[in-house]
Order: sequence, then structure tokens, then C-alpha cells
Amino acid sequence: MTVAASPVSEAARDNVDYGELPIADDMLAAAAKAEATPTAIAQAFGDKLILRGDASIAPSEAARQIDDLTKQILLKEIELQRYSLHYTMEVAKQGRWKGWRYAFFQEINSGMGLSGAIMSTSNRGQALHKSKRVNLHTQLAANYIPMIGSIIGASAAAGEFGINTYHEVVARSKGFSPAAAVRKVRGLQQDIDSLLDKRDALIRIEASEPSLHEYVSVDEVEGRVLKDMRDQALSEFERFHVSARKVLAFQQAQYLFDVAKYTTNAVGCDWAYLSLQNHHRIWNGRAGVMFAISGQLTCYAPILSRLLAKGYGEFTKAGMKDLSKEARETDMARLSADLNDLNRIIKQHREANPEVATTVLLQGDYESHERTFADEIRSAQKKADASKLTATQNIGAGLFVGGLKTASSVMFLVPGFNPNYNKPDERSSRVTNDLLFTSAILGLPAGVFAMLDTLRIQVRGEINRHKAAKDGKLPGQIAIARLKELDQMERKLKAM
Repeated sequence: MTVAASPVSEAARDNVDYGELPIADDMLAAAAKAEATPTAIAQAFGDKLILRGDASIAPSEAARQIDDLTKQILLKEIELQRYSLHYTMEVAKQGRWKGWRYAFFQEINSGMGLSGAIMSTSNRGQALHKSKRVNLHTQLAANYIPMIGSIIGASAAAGEFGINTYHEVVARSKGFSPAAAVRKVRGLQQDIDSLLDKRDALIRIEASEPSLHEYVSVDEVEGRVLKDMRDQALSEFERFHVSARKVLAFQQAQYLFDVAKYTTNAVGCDWAYLSLQNHHRIWNGRAGVMFAISGQLTCYAPILSRLLAKGYGEFTKAGMKDLSKEARETDMARLSADLNDLNRIIKQHREANPEVATTVLLQGDYESHERTFADEIRSAQKKADASKLTATQNIGAGLFVGGLKTASSVMFLVPGFNPNYNKPDERSSRVTNDLLFTSAILGLPAGVFAMLDTLRIQVRGEINRHKAAKDGKLPGQIAIARLKELDQMERKLKAM
């Protein structure tokens, strides 16, 4: 709010220096606690409000300095929002082709596994007739081809884990480590809170002059809007911060589980290969153990990864518990209500006294922030809903493929560890071939489903990405647009 020729008595203006008067923090704190009446303020400070030496401040000067503090608060809030945007752009960074790159190697992995299952099914199926036997070289290939695919899959997962780690190191070097980020935001919050306290104290001094009550009413409502914007900016950072840590924790856990399940599958294929090469079926049992571990990891890795991410998210949130309590309790309804109050009170005074209706920022700037925060919350909710659907689909896919792999592993355990079938006779060979033929059949739907599901996820993601890019809703596009908006607001404030 800007005060022009306010109707303050000449006596109230006597001996007042209208220059830049620094305000003592302890005095303002005392004024903030005092009742907004001339008597109470006089009791707190005496007949004059002493700032430095013999300088004093009149209510009209307090009104002018409220505008200066409002500008400072807004600049700090802009700095807070800008830091949040840079933080979300730098932390948990996802490359444009990250999904396709990983999917490409996993398609190779699944394809080689499916090839091995087809070869084994065909080869062992022919040997179901007593007149035919298993072709040793074909069956050996049916084991080492999936083994190579699993090694490729494990290597790709390890590579993506390393890339995420590299991006994390780079972000930390730029000052975006979790501890540094929280420390930075906490410092900005303290700066904003200190300025708000000073502003509140000045409003109480301003309120001691009855002729300024119209200005006081605008300043008080504008102060509520400033606090709401601070709370929304803090809440936005918390959402960004917790979400970024959860995404990174989930991905890293998933990559580690992928390394484990593909490595155990590769070892199982190698031991199945040794069973044929060494003519010793005990290796089939050992291979079955590895296949069972790989199958169970496939089943439960999506669930465990999300539980770990959720736990890490709660741990991260607990580390931010000292942020403003108001920020945790506020919502968009409060900001909207306070904005409506500000609009209403400005309209009431616009005709009678246009100067009262002049705020530091145009109403449209406040409302633009409200729309921005509301859009961000809606976007976050949509992402949460989409992630829940994706999680459900991934868990279902994992249970299906992992269940088939676990069932397949049992077909290796029986002929490998059952002494009745671990003999060099015709019956043992027939039973072993029948069981491993069944195992190969179970591998067919698992391989086909894995390949199609990976392709489905990437195609759907690419379609959604193109739609978002067309609408300007990609995270990077939104961040850049908001940064430009903040830059414009900052230039406007500094020019005032």
C-alpha cells in the first residue's frame, strides 16, 4: 500500500525525518506486542518512538516504510520460489532418453530370454518321444543365450544407477544437496519472518493515527496475503524436495533389485549349462535355487522399492519439521479467501480514496501467484494419481512374471535335488526332460509379456510426453515459464 498525501495533522509531522530511517528490531518487536493505541505505544516507548539516537517515527512514516518492507518481503519470496524451481530442475534429473535407453537393453534381455525358452521348448519337446534325444548343443545354447541377456540387463541397471549417482554428485556440487537445500530455505524463511514481524510492528504504529485506519485495513489484509504466499512457497518446496528424494530412492532401489534379479538369473543359466556339460543333474537343483531367487525378486521388487521410497520420503519430511508450522497447516482456500478480502477492500476504497487502493503489487500479480500455486498442486495430484495407477500395473506385472519364473524354478529343483531322478538311467532322463520342458513352456508367456509390457510403458509415456509438450506442461517448460514470470516481477518491484 502506498501513502500519498495522507490526512495527518501537522503536529504529528513535526520533527520527523522522512529519510530512510533504520528501525530497531527490539522496538518493533515490542510495538508488535503492544496494543495498537497511542496510549499503549506511549507506555511502551514514551512520548516519542525512538529509532536511533533522537530520531523518531510518526505513523505516516511507518506507513511509508511498510511499503518498503512489503517490497523486501516479496523479493525474498521470489528468491525462495526461484530456488525451489532450480532445485527441482537439478535434483533427481531425468534425461530425455533415459526411459528408452533402459527399455532398449531390457528388451534385448527379455528377447534373449524368450529365444532361449523357444529353443528349449522345441528341443525338449522333440525329445518327449522315446525315439529322440535332446540335442546337447542346442540345449547348451538355450542356456547361455538367456545368460548373456541377463548380463546385459544387469549391466544396464548398474549403468543407470551410476548415472543417477553422477547427477546427484553434480547437484550437490551446485549447492543442491538435501542438507544445503533445507538450510537455504530455512534461512530464507527466517529472513521473511523477520521482515513480516517488522511490518506487523509498523502497522501497529500506523494504526495509532485514526486518520490512517483505511490504510491500515489494506496493509493488514495485504500482510495476510504475504504470509499465505510464504506458506505456499514453503509447501511447494517441501513437495518438490520430498518428491525428488522419493523418486531417486525408488529408482536406485529398483536398479539394485534389477541387478540382483538379473545376476541371479544369469548364474542360474550358467549352472543349468554346467548340468548339461558335466552330465551332473545336481547343477539343475542349484540353478533352480537361483531361478527361484530371481523370480521372487521379480515379484516383490516393485513393492519393496516403493516401500523404501515412501520410508525415505517420510524421513526427509521429518528433517523439515522445523519449517513454519503455518506452512504445514495452510491451504489454497486460505490464500483465495485473503485475496478476495484484499480485492473487496480495495474496491470499497477505490472511489472514495484511490490512494488507499494502491498496493505495492497490482492485484493481478497476487492472483497470478494464486493460479500458479493452484496449478502446481493440481499437477502434483495428477502425478500422484498416475503414479498410483502405474504402481498398481507394475506390481501386477511383477507378480505375474515373477510367479511364472518361480514356478519354472521348481521344475529345476525337483530333478536336481531328488535322488530318485539324479541317476544316469533312462527314467531319470525322461522325468528330467519332461520337467524342464514344462519349465521352458512357462518361460514363453513370461518373456512375451515382459517385452510387450516394457514397450507399452514407453509408448504410453511418449504419448503423454508429446501431449504435455504441446500444451507447455512439461516440468522443464513450466519451470522456465515460472522463472520468467518471477524475473518480470522482480524487475517490476525494483523499478518501483
